[in-house]
This record gives sequence, C-alpha cells and structure tokens, in this order.
Amino acid sequence: MKKKATIFTGLVNVDKNLVGTAVIYKKIADIFLKEGYEVVMVIPEETDLNFPGVNFELYEEEKNKKMINSSSVVVFGAYPPTRPLIYAYQENKVIMTYLWSIAPIGSLEFKDFKKKKDQVDLHRFITASYNLSLLFSDKIFCRDSSIRNLVLGSLISLGRLNLENYLEDKKFRNLIEEAPFGIENKKPDSVKNIYRGVYKNIKEDDFILLWNGGVWNWNDGETLIRAMEKLKKERIKLIFQGFKHPGKGKKISWKAKKCLDLAKKLGLEGENVFFTQEWVPYEQRSDFLLESDVGVVSSPDIPEANLFFKTRVYDYFWAELPVILNDCEAFAETIKTKKLGLISKTGDVEDWARNIRTLRRNKGLRQEIKSNIRKYKKEIKWEKTLKPIQEFAQDPQKVQDKKGFSNPLLKKIIDSNIDVVKDI
Repeated sequence: MKKKATIFTGLVNVDKNLVGTAVIYKKIADIFLKEGYEVVMVIPEETDLNFPGVNFELYEEEKNKKMINSSSVVVFGAYPPTRPLIYAYQENKVIMTYLWSIAPIGSLEFKDFKKKKDQVDLHRFITASYNLSLLFSDKIFCRDSSIRNLVLGSLISLGRLNLENYLEDKKFRNLIEEAPFGIENKKPDSVKNIYRGVYKNIKEDDFILLWNGGVWNWNDGETLIRAMEKLKKERIKLIFQGFKHPGKGKKISWKAKKCLDLAKKLGLEGENVFFTQEWVPYEQRSDFLLESDVGVVSSPDIPEANLFFKTRVYDYFWAELPVILNDCEAFAETIKTKKLGLISKTGDVEDWARNIRTLRRNKGLRQEIKSNIRKYKKEIKWEKTLKPIQEFAQDPQKVQDKKGFSNPLLKKIIDSNIDVVKDI
C-alpha cells in the first residue's frame, strides 16, 4: 500500500503567488513526494497552481475524515484547523507540525475587529489550538533555535517535556527539531523590467528600495515613508511590491492604509513611493528582485518582530540584495554579524535615511555585502535546512509518551483546550 501524506494548510492558500509562509507547504509536499508518498493538500480556496503529484482538496469536514483515515502522516502548520487535528489524534495517526510562527504571539496584532470581545475570543481559540498541536504532534519542526527554546517552554507547561521523552533523547530532538526556511538552489534570472522605464517617475538609473510583500498590522512602513520624505530630492524610489492583500476580496490591513494615507499626505505617492497592487507569481519574482538595489522591511519593537524571521528577507538573500531592517528584528543579529546589510534604530527616521543614503552612495559597501550574502546563501539552501523533515518522512514514528495521555493531569489539559476550540 502506498504511503500517503495529507497536508492541512489552514487559512493559508497555496496558489501561484505562494505568499510568504505558503512556500513551506509546497516544500514539505516536495519532500514527501520525493520519499514516495501520495500527497494531498487541503486548502481553503481553489488554486491555480500546477503542482505535479499533489492532489488539492478544498476543506470539507466529511472528506477530511476520509483523507485522514487513509493517511500515513497528517501535517499541520502554525494555525491548524482544530477539527482535523483532533480527529487525526483520535484516530492515532502520526501527526507532524511545522511552526512557521508561534500563533498566540503572531496573532496579538490581529486588530481588525469591531468588538474587543471578538478579538479576545479569537486569541483564546488560537492559543488553545496551539496547545493542542503541541500536545498531539509526534514531531514538531520550527524555524530556528530561539523559537525551539520558546516551544520547549510551552511543552514543559503542557507536560510533554517529561522523563520518558528525556530518556529517549536528552536533547528532545525526538519531539522537536529546527528546520529553518531556506532559498532555492537555482540562481534568480531576470526576464524583463517591471519598474524601470515602465512606471512613470522610475528611471533606469534610480536607486530602488524594495518592500516585498504585504504591509501587515505588525509592520511599520510609516517610519520608512517618513525617511523617504527626507530623501525626496535624491534619485531613490521605495516600492511596496504586492501592496494589495493576496486573499480574494480581502481589504488591506489598517497599517497598510496608514502607509498609503501618509504617502499621499506627504506628496510622495507616485513620485518617490509606489504601491504596486498585484502580487507577482512566485516563479516570476526574480524579475522585480533583480531589478531592485536594496531589500527593506520595518517593524515596531513587539514580540512578533523580536522572535520571527521575516520570510521576505530570504528572497532578498536569494537575489543578493543588501538588507536594511530594524534592530528589534529577529534577523538583525544575523545581518549584523555576517554583514549582510545595515541595521536601523527602530522607529528612527533619521537613522533609516542615513542607512539608505549610505548604501546608495557607497557602491563598494554594496559589493562587499553582496559577497557576504553569496557566502551565507550556501548555509540556507532548502535541501540543507529541511533535511530533518526529509529524515522524518523516511521513517515517521509515533512518540512514545502519547501512550500515557490517559494520565489524569494531561487528560484534563487536553480536554480543557478542546472545550475552548469547540465553544468558539
């Protein structure tokens, strides 16, 4: 009988755009295909992605159960759909979770609510689903050592950092391992210009700053726009690539609206700051990456920035773009230590303007940074970063401690979290 892996992407749609974290689901599917699995991916919306070997299914309760019943491994992400997760556990399936975010932290900036109660209820639900994913998973993968340490703390509270798991593996690698994001092995190749000589007011020799991807509630594009006001007499352009929300019919975030309003107020929109509406398909992203000079992203000093590497930065590295981001960002230490770009003081307009100007005027520095990025790229190829997942796929095993979940204390923890997700 052929092995089967069913991957639930939750609310993350997997289409030609492969926005942000959607990439990891495709990479996980690639691994299971390579290891001889039949792969089914359960998604929230219809897809336009041609992915040979993967069967796409829309989320539907009864169909989900049938797919889980026939699966060798069931895979979930950072925001797992709870009913399939609970059902997979009840059916004693091998469950793998990839934490591309720590949901209770990442969701703190979900602010698009009319009533605070709705926000509170959603956060309770997300926290409970996170707890259940940690309780039910036979193997957890996360993006880096700091996230792993945070999850180990959660596992202590949930009773899973126990003596049984410790005696099996004193590093707890049997339960949780790092499997970082990565970059493609192939080199980016440009086919055409998207901005230079195409957009009005973007000239062939302009210095282009690229903000690749959406402006979410946990970003701070306003500081960067204010820095652009100080640079408006120079040949520097800031492009928000993919400003429109990638979800069908979804509005831009309130932070994105504030960026747009500020750029208009300062008279920068269409002059020095540009908001491109459509997302470029993932396989064509090298065009706008290679056309740019520097990759940027800015966030406030909040846990989401402190703990999580921004996925868009990996694209900057792939295209060998020097990076500028804030000193509060999780990536800041790597960029500073390996000299992959410049670090700005969080929220400091003058420092942002200074760093942008430095990179524009110092071609030698840009070339040095590009050389450093080329060296760093060898460390973050997908086949290297996701090797632990490949090893798991070769011989997926249930963790022994789950047999002891009849323990009254653990059972109470499980039941209390199930009650939350059922009630909300």
